[in-house]
Amino acid sequence: MPVLTTIVALAIDVHVLSSRPDVNWIGISSPSPKVIWLSGSKATIARSIDGGQSWDYSQPTSSELQFRDIEALDDQHAYALSIGTNGDSRIYYSNNGGKNWQLRYRASGNQFLNCLAVVPRTNEAWVYGDSIDGQWDLVRAPDGRNWLPSRNAIDSPPLDAEGGLAASGGCVRFNNDVWAMGTANASTARLLVKRASGIRFKAIDTPIAAGPAAGIASVWPLNERHVLMVGGDLNQPERRPRIAEYHRGTFTELSEPPLAGALYSLTLTNDQGLLVTNPAGAAYLPNKDSEDWQLLSEENIWNTACNSVNCYLIGKDGYVARFAVPRND
Repeated sequence: MPVLTTIVALAIDVHVLSSRPDVNWIGISSPSPKVIWLSGSKATIARSIDGGQSWDYSQPTSSELQFRDIEALDDQHAYALSIGTNGDSRIYYSNNGGKNWQLRYRASGNQFLNCLAVVPRTNEAWVYGDSIDGQWDLVRAPDGRNWLPSRNAIDSPPLDAEGGLAASGGCVRFNNDVWAMGTANASTARLLVKRASGIRFKAIDTPIAAGPAAGIASVWPLNERHVLMVGGDLNQPERRPRIAEYHRGTFTELSEPPLAGALYSLTLTNDQGLLVTNPAGAAYLPNKDSEDWQLLSEENIWNTACNSVNCYLIGKDGYVARFAVPRND
């Protein structure tokens, strides 16, 4: 049974920052305390090198694409992923702070790519796409340059209609030398996990609410046998569980945050505090074993990112906000 939620008041002050109100922000990456990259609607990318006080905007393409994911290596280098079929799923790369963008990969036909993650030190990347004709549709780049389809990288075939949720770009993540992915849209939401040196992902059934437009939206691996995940059902917001911990073969439902509907994003602060968001807002939990959630905002927030100093919230109508990483002393 899920743990009951307690809402408490913590010393967290959220400061709203100025940005373009005509863009819905969806992807975010903050590789260092002062550097933030955003991606969103209208094929728009934003970059700040002063902690969000000012922004430079760019467009990798003139096409009206939605950039749902961005992975920045530093203030100059970043990969951006757009979504859609008929060639709209694309990966662009910039090596000069967004002044210019290079098309690195373009999907074809009914390919739909959901999420992207990149290893900063090697530029190895994995992209998770919806399965096609009973086969997985993953894309891998060993070096950020050569992007190749990978349909045999998972130890079992996909379930019928198994795909992903492109809500926040969090359905693929690399952390602590472990790759993790979360699936959706099938009868069971599954966790896909492997070590950096591993050959194939292991597919693990999870208790997260599953079915059409339901499943895992964001994952966070702590090690190969310890992964946190959030998600839910976009059409039936009351379904549970939406947040769970996988540890040594066992799943545990965590305390439910005070947000209605499926959870879109999950970010850990210093591998301890949990930050979750969705269109109902954002909430923070000091650690996974706590029940003391703090409601941070009731804005329409799709994604978050934290560095060693600050956390950032982004969402609809140009919403960007910042708060200092809480100290869980």
